[in-house]
Amino acid sequence: MSAPVCLPRWGHTWVDLPVLRLPMPEEELIPCATGCFQLPIAIDTPEDPVERAVHRWFLGHHGAFLVWKFLSASLDRLIREPDSQLVRLTALGYDAYSVMLAYSGSCSREVYEDVIRPMMVTFDPAFSGRWARDYEPLPGLLRRARAALGSVAAEPLTSASKANLVAHMDVMRRLVPGGPSLLRESGRARMSTTDAERARFDEFFLVSRENVCVSRYRAHRAAVLSAIGHDLAKHPLSPEYGETLRTFATRL
Repeated sequence: MSAPVCLPRWGHTWVDLPVLRLPMPEEELIPCATGCFQLPIAIDTPEDPVERAVHRWFLGHHGAFLVWKFLSASLDRLIREPDSQLVRLTALGYDAYSVMLAYSGSCSREVYEDVIRPMMVTFDPAFSGRWARDYEPLPGLLRRARAALGSVAAEPLTSASKANLVAHMDVMRRLVPGGPSLLRESGRARMSTTDAERARFDEFFLVSRENVCVSRYRAHRAAVLSAIGHDLAKHPLSPEYGETLRTFATRL
């Protein structure tokens, strides 16, 4: 367990999201009877613009955690079993991750500087996305998958992953234009990421590491993707985002 299953103490108790329960990246989901998890998972989007921006920051990161898990499993399988259909689905996973980046970072620069960034600073002055344990293996897995596939077969994957990097940079340039990251400001940028920092990242984003059955995981994944889709339908960012998420969800 690396995160509490209750609301945290550092101030964002107004983020009304269920804790996202996930196994460690190297651990598998627990098999279970089909549909054994029946409890509804409710995710409601606030109407207040600032509260909605903070909600998107956290819910979009929950979506990213789920997409990272999908990408890790898909890339690992591609290394062992190159398959053109899985290449396209994995590329779609990178497109879905790009949507999560745009969604979570859709706040104004003012809201980021006045509300979201201070929340992270209060939690840990060096808070960094580099601490995301589920993302850590992805660059290496991507390189190995592209090598196993060859440049021609890997082209959809290459294109989608490059577009994802552009999406990440776009959010960074808009929210922190020319400014240093919290990690750099703290002077800890050259240090290796520790397990304690990985646990802190989980804790901040309301992620609990525990044994999770397939049914519970799928129910929560469906709830997150559906909530983001409904929010984007009501408060659009870009027309293709909703379609990307719908396609991704139906093909999982």
